[in-house]
Amino acid sequence: MNTPNHRRNSALGALALLLAACGGNAPAPESRLLAVDGIEIALSEVEPYIEFLSSFMPNAGRKTSVQLVLDQYLLPLRLAQRAFPALRAEQRARAEALCSVATNVVELEQCAEGLPPHMKDVRAVRRPHAQLPVAIFLFDQMLQGSVSPPIEVPTGYFVVGCLEMHESQAVLEDYCKALQIGFVTHSRADWEKWIEAEHARVADKVTFVHPDYRDALPTWLKPPKLP
Repeated sequence: MNTPNHRRNSALGALALLLAACGGNAPAPESRLLAVDGIEIALSEVEPYIEFLSSFMPNAGRKTSVQLVLDQYLLPLRLAQRAFPALRAEQRARAEALCSVATNVVELEQCAEGLPPHMKDVRAVRRPHAQLPVAIFLFDQMLQGSVSPPIEVPTGYFVVGCLEMHESQAVLEDYCKALQIGFVTHSRADWEKWIEAEHARVADKVTFVHPDYRDALPTWLKPPKLP
């Protein structure tokens, strides 16, 4: 039956073939978000974190969320991956060894007893105060009682578990009692010193930013001049 939808689909198909034959295919939308100092970040890389942030910060604009993800997670992660591959591989192996013997939070607590104090942290955390992407695991109700795989963060890897979840009327006030065990490449002071120096080093090395997100960059980055 030659329905309106069928005729429309046929017309669209014919148009696509015509454009292809004429070399007139429309360019694909720009998939890159940012390029800085040889590091490229795609728009698709920020999407899972934007979705998580919007679940408890519905009034935050998309650009605010993009800026937060770039500043707090993706950019420092990519810089550290490039700078410290051997150290990171060592810490990942240690995290994987822990996961091989701790398959639930009870076992994780038992393993944590034998670790030095600086590696483990047990405290109540709210969604905005847990680092990405650790927060995504901790606040997934389906994962309560389980142990995460090694979760990669800028400073190394974390193995975590939610001991107790406390829900409030306002999602922003939800918190969980979390056990977090860190396998990190630097002390806090050394990391802060290094990342501050990296910010200064790459600040003016932005070679591309998606035109829709020029004003969503971390404040320490300088976007390239417009033509």
